[in-house]
Amino acid sequence: MKGLLVDDEALALLDLEKQLGKVGGIEIVGTYQNVHDALEAAERLKPDVVFLDIDMPEIGGLEAAERFHDLLPSIQIVFVTAYEEYAVKAFELQALDYILKPVRAERLRLTVERIASRFRTEESLAPVSGPIAIYSFQRMQIEYHQREQLPWRTAKAQELFAYLLFRRHQPVRKDMLVDILWPEADAKKAYTQLYTTIYQLRRSLDAAKLPIRIVNSGNSYSLDLGELESDAEQWEANLKAEAESDTITTERYAELLGLYRGDYFEEHDYVWAENERQRLRDLWQHHALRLGKLLEESGDRTSAADWYASVQQRAPYLEEPYFALMKLHAGRDERVLVVQQYNRLRAMTEEEYGAEPAREILAWFEEWRQGSR
Repeated sequence: MKGLLVDDEALALLDLEKQLGKVGGIEIVGTYQNVHDALEAAERLKPDVVFLDIDMPEIGGLEAAERFHDLLPSIQIVFVTAYEEYAVKAFELQALDYILKPVRAERLRLTVERIASRFRTEESLAPVSGPIAIYSFQRMQIEYHQREQLPWRTAKAQELFAYLLFRRHQPVRKDMLVDILWPEADAKKAYTQLYTTIYQLRRSLDAAKLPIRIVNSGNSYSLDLGELESDAEQWEANLKAEAESDTITTERYAELLGLYRGDYFEEHDYVWAENERQRLRDLWQHHALRLGKLLEESGDRTSAADWYASVQQRAPYLEEPYFALMKLHAGRDERVLVVQQYNRLRAMTEEEYGAEPAREILAWFEEWRQGSR
């Protein structure tokens, strides 16, 4: 295995090189005091592991780890630090290991054994060959290997991936991510959290052998899913391709609408997702009402009523499903149900808007009531 050593302190660098020489198992291909030089060398030398001091000037170890991972996604990181507090960050990052200064040979030997074990494990794992599902309806989740779920290291890691998925077709500036995910933190701490979370995500994706990459473009990140799409993307594309045509069957229409498992990131209630959540919800409501109308026209009024009721349940503050049910019940001469829906509608508009239903609905109901006497 090839290793790269990075530490801004010359004596610490020499000591680590000496200790690794005693332990063996690592071919040291370069030692560097400057992160920029080390990154340039890594691109050329392709090391398997980097021993990286966390507390360095200009580029800290946390950001440097992210940049090494950009260059070599499978690279292993071992943090070296004189401060115990950074050991916690090493585990937050899911780094392979951490070593406290001064470095002791017996502790370093355990690290080298751990590196070798990790490489044996990763070599034995095959890339995911089965279907991969990315869910954004209801919750943010990735499933692979027959419904195995990708574990999220933290809630912020899950939200960060969700936001990059939402903006997958364009790069997202790092300062924007910081403002969205850590609005209360000071700038230095917020960026440290960002780099930590990105590193967590990458390690999780790599460990699962998923063909998903988080791309660093200097001042921004973007998500590369390759040919993969989320359930929301697939659903909307299929609606445009099929549901808006005049040849779709009501059975296929119902099947498509049934794929709407819940609102966009509904369980997480991300504030930044609200506009998209409402847009997709409106799209479902529009097509569900259209399907109800088609079913009604075909004579299947029972199924039509079920779809109108589904819209009413998902959107209780929308007048259309109440009115659709009123007219459907009127056509079946179900007078009690017409009045019931009308009264429910009046109660809803009064409670929510402090107003009566739309004039069109009031006029229709009055005309129906006069005619049904």
